[in-house]
Amino acid sequence: MDIISALIITLKISVISTLLSFIFSIFFSFLSMRFKYLSFPINIIATLPLALPPVLTGYFLIFVSRGYLSFQWMGGSIACAIIALPLVYRTMLNTFYSIDFSIFNTARIFGANKFQAFYYVIFPNIRNGIFSAIFLGFMRSISEFGASMVIAGNISGETQTLSSAIFTAIQIGDSNKIFLLSFLSILLAILTILTFSIINKNRRFIF
Repeated sequence: MDIISALIITLKISVISTLLSFIFSIFFSFLSMRFKYLSFPINIIATLPLALPPVLTGYFLIFVSRGYLSFQWMGGSIACAIIALPLVYRTMLNTFYSIDFSIFNTARIFGANKFQAFYYVIFPNIRNGIFSAIFLGFMRSISEFGASMVIAGNISGETQTLSSAIFTAIQIGDSNKIFLLSFLSILLAILTILTFSIINKNRRFIF
């Protein structure tokens, strides 16, 4: 069924894009903190997609990939990752800046190895920030339309997401499909927000 396929593709693209944006956010945050002279250009590069039209991001990917990513779900994932990057990067950067390394050194003095000091001392203090970044990236990805539409297209069963399926249903005037797809989109968004809220409130369920 096209609707179920659109839901699965949306989840697949969103999970991969969240992973990509998270990894690059850690990398950019490290560079920004380690090399102060790079912080300004990195901040501009990592934040720029937030201020640009998403369709421009999609076209940029077509241009730099010479069309290789066109009409591929992976192209949609990369597009969503770029769009989500500013939110994830800013959250991760602020999280890393909040680390008090003196407690890490204290743990080392009391005999903890580096892994133990990080896992038991540092990680509990940055866990909320990490999960916030992940869920912000995922929520932004499941709602993306412009960039992924430009590069991945709207091929049913291959690259069509819930957003592009809603667009198609509007174009052909299928009210029943619009309602069902909209319901699924709203339900997915609510479930994501509720999951984040529960994890944030009951952190003991995670570790």
